[in-house]
Amino acid sequence: MEGSKFSFTIRNWLLLLVVLVIIPASAFACKVPVFRYALERWDVDRYTMVVMLNGEPDDQIAQAIKRVTEVSATDAANIELQVIDVATLSPQQQWQLEYFDPTVETPHLQIFYPERKGQRKLCWEGLFTSSTLETWLNSPLRSKVADKLVAGASAVFVLVECEDAELNQKVAATVRLGVQQAMAEISIPEGVIPRFGANEYLQQHPEASLDDVLRCDVPLKIDFEIDRMAFDDEDEEALRAMGRGLTTSSSGPWLLPIFGRGRMLDAIDAKELSSQTVMNACQYMVGECSCTVKTQNPGVDLLMSANWSEALGGDTVVIVDAQADLSPQLVEIPRGTTTETPAASLESGDAIQLAEDQISEEQTASGEPLSADSNARVGNVGLDNPAAYRWKLGGVLIFVLAGTGIAAIGWVVRSRNR
Repeated sequence: MEGSKFSFTIRNWLLLLVVLVIIPASAFACKVPVFRYALERWDVDRYTMVVMLNGEPDDQIAQAIKRVTEVSATDAANIELQVIDVATLSPQQQWQLEYFDPTVETPHLQIFYPERKGQRKLCWEGLFTSSTLETWLNSPLRSKVADKLVAGASAVFVLVECEDAELNQKVAATVRLGVQQAMAEISIPEGVIPRFGANEYLQQHPEASLDDVLRCDVPLKIDFEIDRMAFDDEDEEALRAMGRGLTTSSSGPWLLPIFGRGRMLDAIDAKELSSQTVMNACQYMVGECSCTVKTQNPGVDLLMSANWSEALGGDTVVIVDAQADLSPQLVEIPRGTTTETPAASLESGDAIQLAEDQISEEQTASGEPLSADSNARVGNVGLDNPAAYRWKLGGVLIFVLAGTGIAAIGWVVRSRNR
């Protein structure tokens, strides 16, 4: 009986120690929602386009290669090019190439997803032509999605349809229900600081963090939208291929949640889809960004032709290194122009909006934290950021709590041995 009581006491101390460590750590999460943090501070990852030739290309193929080179050099799309002339390689060198098939017709094109943890995955391969190239570089639906994201949509759900019209309608109804529920129940995390008046707010609240300050004038709101892609839409074959590589189903329909700068969560197959599944995706994208390192978050970027930094305000946007385990760099945010200046739109285009914005716009002139929409002017935010002190304080606190817990357990053990 006494031994059982002793074990119970030890378990209680251990549970208390875990709770005391977890609670302070969770308090240091960035208050900016994941979808907004990704839009403002995650640079896009690049796809790799491998063109395999067998000798000198003809003029048309040479022009297509030049086009990709220019696009890559100007960051007009998140793509990098590799050209391989297999005629110059020995048989041994040829077999060392990834996914190489000596029997395929050339020029041959391979599209690889962005690397993760030093490895890359083949997304699509086929004959390289100028029309195929343009299909991959851009498409109407991807332009529409980009346009909606820089205009303030929290995320765009793209429903990739199959040949079964009845199933498509059923899945679309489920998605609408999940989105409507999310827009009614989810709100922006408290503690987000508008840019206008941020400097004054940080001076008055030393515990606040520059990480919680918005970086651009895109309205901050809960706004989930839906677009549908027909199964026979040839213009969207590239988008279909990118989604297909992230699902176990080859026929569809799938749901592609897209947020940030075209970041796509894993495709949700119709068999796994429910209104709660949609709700879960929405909750993740609106939740506080607890991990600023992009590669430690789920999803993969889409290949898109979009100059995100320019559309969001150029130098006012902070880019966090997607590969390194670093916090955002502390920079001075330049003053904006007017409150009426919206973020530049990439292209016009309407998406299906399922419900009106249910979050009312709050007054931001006082510099108080936002809990809803924000399209405020820019304030000058100094480099004296208390975030570093907050993290140091948190580390010290966790260390002290851990030491206290260990000491307490040791005291109990000694008491037991007496």
